[in-house]
Amino acid sequence: MDLAYMIEVFPELIMTLPITLLIIIVSAIFGLLLSIGVTYLRLKKLKIIGPILEIYVSFMRSTPILIQLFLVFYGLPVLMNSLGYNAGDFGAITSSIIALIIFNGAYLSEILRPAYLSVERGQHEAADSLGYKPFEKFRKIVLPQLAPIALPGLGNAIIYLVHDTSLVFTIGVVDIMGQAKLLIANTYGENKIEMYLAIAIMYWLVCLASDRIIKLLENFTYLKRIKRKSKVKKSEVYKDPVSAQ
Repeated sequence: MDLAYMIEVFPELIMTLPITLLIIIVSAIFGLLLSIGVTYLRLKKLKIIGPILEIYVSFMRSTPILIQLFLVFYGLPVLMNSLGYNAGDFGAITSSIIALIIFNGAYLSEILRPAYLSVERGQHEAADSLGYKPFEKFRKIVLPQLAPIALPGLGNAIIYLVHDTSLVFTIGVVDIMGQAKLLIANTYGENKIEMYLAIAIMYWLVCLASDRIIKLLENFTYLKRIKRKSKVKKSEVYKDPVSAQ
């Protein structure tokens, strides 16, 4: 094991880390936004759109992300041109982000939908009876109960997203894995074990950071629930004695 070589290649691998982080962050944010829209429309159970979205979710979750990367990179420009748009060729980074957004929109929808359905129907009816507007009901009633249930699944989805980015080099993105392939080719395949071990450490650190952020969000939502329950108990203790009688 050549530890000196690992230390030597680390700076070259770290130089491509911003590209990997860019793909992860943009894909995670827009994938979550897409999943919220998909979940909302699926819950509406619309006659035409509903079955289409079910097929979309099933297809994206059942096909390898590598195939989806190829379909977007090679197929999307052809589709756009056939529709009359002179799209040209999408860049490798843009194609990888689009593919990961589409995939995560379907994957995260399967996390958000059961989390939303776990909120009791009585909670919705109570909010409606109090005159809450839809967004106000979601922010004050649904989201505080949905978040603790969905966050563990969202955390796992981010870990999987980090793993999926290791495949974007197959369409020409020079990220961590792409840079590693170039370095291995330049050294004629020597020190492969050290190179892959260095890559594994980098992905491990990125996953640890992602997991830490999710844990902080989970603790935040947990504390919010405790405070909400304590307020309810205090309100019961300090009821007006006359009304209590």
